[in-house]
Amino acid sequence: MELLSEVGYERLTTAHIAQRAGVSKGAQAHHYSCKDDMLVAAFEHLLMQWEERREAYARTLGNGARMEDLLTNMWRQVFGRPDYLASLEVMLAARHHPSLRERLQALLQTWTAARDATFNEIVPLADPEELATFMQINFCVLRGLAVYKGLAEDRALPQRVLDMWVRIAEAFVDGRTSPAASSGTTPAKRQPKRKPKP
Repeated sequence: MELLSEVGYERLTTAHIAQRAGVSKGAQAHHYSCKDDMLVAAFEHLLMQWEERREAYARTLGNGARMEDLLTNMWRQVFGRPDYLASLEVMLAARHHPSLRERLQALLQTWTAARDATFNEIVPLADPEELATFMQINFCVLRGLAVYKGLAEDRALPQRVLDMWVRIAEAFVDGRTSPAASSGTTPAKRQPKRKPKP
């Protein structure tokens, strides 16, 4: 996946992979018949690493878990890492390769279910549809930030964007789970001040 992030899917060849791995083409062909087989194996290994990090984080969860902890962990352990961009490259390439797409989707099902369960455990939104939508909004922000990170001239900007998004996400959850929100009432609107009559 590291090599893929350097050269891209279209330029990646089995010769490149064999050279980076330090094995002969014959030994490589014995285990993997084509480039896609190697990519699927690498993708599966990457998902295993993500799952190990997710499980380690899940073990630390308690009643005090916050959106900030969740989003920061997801950024540091998955979305903000170079191998995430490599995984995006594979997934984008799979759009035009049905067999590769099916294999990747099968691998992703278990990981995404576990990832979503961790998110749902921390975010206290009662409406399942709203929770699912809010979760995907967060993932879209993190994916976009991962792509932007490689393009940003200001290296500190991605972290500032993440920090601001954390505050926005926390404010949304707080607003939806406050006593006023749960009771179905809304704060009274402030009445505009009237000018005194002359």
